[in-house]
Amino acid sequence: MAEQLASDRIDRTDNLVQGVRIATGVGSANQCITRIGARTGTFAKHGLRLTFPRLEVGGPESVAGLLRGEWDFAHTGTVPVAEAVLNGGDTVILLRDSTGHDNSIILAHPAITALRQLNGKKIGVPFDAYSGQTGVIARLAVERAGATATYVGLGTFRNIFAALAAGDIDAGALPIDYHILEQSQKSWNCFTPRSLNVPSVLATTRRMIATDRQGVLCFLRGFIETIYGFKTQAGSVTPMLQEFLGFSDLNASMRLHDHYAAAFPIVPRPTLTDGMQGLRDLFSERYPAAGELTEQHIVDASLIDELEQSGFIAQLYS
Repeated sequence: MAEQLASDRIDRTDNLVQGVRIATGVGSANQCITRIGARTGTFAKHGLRLTFPRLEVGGPESVAGLLRGEWDFAHTGTVPVAEAVLNGGDTVILLRDSTGHDNSIILAHPAITALRQLNGKKIGVPFDAYSGQTGVIARLAVERAGATATYVGLGTFRNIFAALAAGDIDAGALPIDYHILEQSQKSWNCFTPRSLNVPSVLATTRRMIATDRQGVLCFLRGFIETIYGFKTQAGSVTPMLQEFLGFSDLNASMRLHDHYAAAFPIVPRPTLTDGMQGLRDLFSERYPAAGELTEQHIVDASLIDELEQSGFIAQLYS
């Protein structure tokens, strides 16, 4: 991985670019940030040429690809990053993309008025119900309601939404994006599961940071500046958001933009204090070391600290 990046690198002072590969775990508005930044030229401004080897690959696979060296960054969930670390991987969280947490919902057939009624029913999830963040949240919510369901991995949120509309599943684990879309349709019942208190995150490997810390800092500058553009340029961002998500409803896309413009943090420091005990509990039966898992094992906040102290973020918002 590092060798490929080195061969792509040209001196940024010559206004040439460094090739950077990124994968996304799911197709939600928050994980469109890098695609928006690539489209608007924000990353190019910081000397980077982004490519997207895989999109909506699922949280566990997005992290596995990092470890295999197939891409350099992953926009994914906290849960698969933590599991990879427990398995001995060197994945690490750089930023969080929301001031909130999971933003997960369960949309269900109109006849389902309580989660306990999903006992024996089929629930669509992106990947599985044990390693993918969205699937884990849905499973825990259903289990707390006293029900046991069958979880069907459908790959993408669009596939889940389509399967729900077709009646192939009884409920779907989705991001809040689809509740905002569904509000104009009023087709299904919406349940908000208990949060795991961990966000969607931007991750890389500790090896990547050690090999090219300045390149990682450039990527973070592009990411943070794209968040700034998202917050301040609704007119240009909303059509891209609509395109990337495949939403036909422009009004829903506008509401979705407004939701995330408020949720994206100005300084996206990956503080996970509220969610660490939940992660330890989640993995305690499978990984003996889970009881000792700390934020420092899965987070490197030194880069966002460096960017904040440099004045870069303050200058964007001045």
